[in-house]
Parts: sequence; C-alpha cells; structure tokens
Amino acid sequence: MSDDVWILGISMTKFGKHPDKDALDLAAEASRRALSDGGVAMRDMGVLAMGNLLGSARGQDLQKQIGQTGIPVYNVANACATGATAFREGFMAIKAGQYDVVLAVGVEQMGKGGLLGAGGKGDRGRKVYEPSGRYG
Repeated sequence: MSDDVWILGISMTKFGKHPDKDALDLAAEASRRALSDGGVAMRDMGVLAMGNLLGSARGQDLQKQIGQTGIPVYNVANACATGATAFREGFMAIKAGQYDVVLAVGVEQMGKGGLLGAGGKGDRGRKVYEPSGRYG
C-alpha cells in the first residue's frame, strides 16, 4: 500500500442562484465533470462520500442520478466544513486501504435567506444572541 493519495479530477458548479436546479442536480453536474476530469467512471468508485448540511441531497439519491447504486455511501454533515469532511472521509478510506478510488462531493443550495436567514437585509431585524440553556 502506498502512502500517496492523488486527486484525479475536480469540478464545481458556477457559484450563484440556480432556480432551475436543486442540490441533487448541482451535485450530479459537479460529479460528472469531476469524473470526466479525472478520466474515471462511476463504475471505478469504491465508495461515495457525500456532504450536505441542509439535508436536501443524499448520497444514495446522487448515486441513482449518476449511475451507480452498488457501493457504500458516507453521508456527512459538519456545518461549514461539510464538503471538507466528505473529502476527508474519502481520503481516509483510501489511506486505510479500504478503497482505491472514491468520489467525494459537497453540495448546498442556499435559499433567499442564506444559511443565517438574514435575507440580504444586513443586521436589520436580527436579534442579539443571548447564551442560555444547556448548550449556551
């Protein structure tokens, strides 16, 4: 087993609003391009590591959309590090010798309010956070 891990292909969708696509469509587009960039196919993948915090896309759904349903899926959510966590899971699976080739995907589709729900209105109407309760 080699200590080296290589990134064969990479892609991302254009940043912006995509009212005609959902998170699954965006993930499928980026996945197909990354596979093409790396010169590999879904049939070459040993595992799919899928990062999606808002829960609108799961790895199992992405598998169906891009043509592979016979491999394990790691679904991860880790706030702003969700995509990086999916990448790490794929990296660690290779380093551990479990798989030779993996696909790691991170996707979100923000709504009008974005992640924090401010809706583009700056600080107007935003409440002051007051720590309280068990998790403060």
